[in-house]
Amino acid sequence: MTRAVQTVTAGQPVRRRTPATQRGLTVSVAVIGTGSAGLKHLRALKQLSGVHPIAVPKRSTRVRELVREGQRAVKNLSEAARAGATLGIIATDTVEHVADGVEALAHGWDLLVEKPLSIDGVEAQRLVAQARQAGRQLFVGCTMRFSESLGTFRDQLPRIGTIHTVRVECQSYLPDWRPGRPHQQTYAARAGEGGALRDLIHELDYATWIFGWPSAVYARLKNLGRLGIAEEEVAELTWEAGHGTIISMTLDYLSRPARRVMRASGAHGTVEWDALQGTVTVSVVGDAPVRMTSSQTREQTFLAQARAFIEACRGGARDPRLASGEEGVRVLTLCDAARRSDVSRREEPVETR
Repeated sequence: MTRAVQTVTAGQPVRRRTPATQRGLTVSVAVIGTGSAGLKHLRALKQLSGVHPIAVPKRSTRVRELVREGQRAVKNLSEAARAGATLGIIATDTVEHVADGVEALAHGWDLLVEKPLSIDGVEAQRLVAQARQAGRQLFVGCTMRFSESLGTFRDQLPRIGTIHTVRVECQSYLPDWRPGRPHQQTYAARAGEGGALRDLIHELDYATWIFGWPSAVYARLKNLGRLGIAEEEVAELTWEAGHGTIISMTLDYLSRPARRVMRASGAHGTVEWDALQGTVTVSVVGDAPVRMTSSQTREQTFLAQARAFIEACRGGARDPRLASGEEGVRVLTLCDAARRSDVSRREEPVETR
């Protein structure tokens, strides 16, 4: 069977005015935390015209090292504010997000906080409430929403009619993530902070973003003792989304080769997304399968999100892919319900906040 292949570019939201990043306006953005995620944010911000990133490492001893690497760096948030920062990106360890966010809000900054927003829904809600009280905007770093191939997947869903089931799989081998560092020392392994469910929350975010919010979830979380970490190595979730669609999901730290895929099955066919390959395959009854490919890199998703964040904070049109703080809370309440389900061995309601 012939398979048609074409390269696609995700459609950008219609803007009513020229983006602030293209209007000659300047803005300084403090990036708190300079680990892997923080450095990705810094590189993305540097590519935007009129945007000046300021690195704020958690260890002040890293300032000189960052300066040698060509970064503008300061010791703390107060120094960043004096240097002109008016926006902030929180890219510290998850357990520190609320405290760092509250401190940044005290400087009057709008914020983008790396996923997950916090360790659970209760803590995340505290940060959202603080932002609301301060009159500041709060967003969550859900970069997968800016994936061109995921956008293509979403756009192609109407072709398969009523959707019955959706299968999501995000599987990889934790020791392969950062080969130069023992995986037991990473945030992903820490009790109360890591684990496959919380760490791979992108999958829960985009599944609910596309298919709607569940009222209840059934989940099993398991530490098989194969990695020597404190939290779960495997998470299996099932819930019913809008119009009766059944979502099932596998998240794990144990699998090789890595996989990140989603398949929607409907009345007229299937749509399959391979995030690592950047492909979407549409198979409709009576037609030859069509395979669409995106060449977008992960760095480019960070760039797209950075542009959307700056634009929203400067009063421009808000990109609908930009996740709000409230959405960050909701997806953590889904995680919380999944943990309760693992203990009760029954379906648990997902609270809305």
